[in-house]
Amino acid sequence: MHNIKDIRKDYSTFAKSLEKRSIKVNFNNLQKLDEQNRNLIQKKEALEKEKKDISKSKDESLFKRSKEISIDLEKISENQKK
Repeated sequence: MHNIKDIRKDYSTFAKSLEKRSIKVNFNNLQKLDEQNRNLIQKKEALEKEKKDISKSKDESLFKRSKEISIDLEKISENQKK
């Protein structure tokens, strides 16, 4: 298995090495999906931090926001699976 971090560094070299093996991969799509996944990870981490901060504050008025964050986190996880 290949490390995505190594692939990110130089897509063109990786693509050429796969061509030698007669393997066809749509690298534009791979790059696009990788960027989308990284954006989702960043959003997820930001929401998790916000939820953690809300939990620490123990402010019951923010309980509704905490529930919304949980729903948003589930949606992000589903998008990542797709």
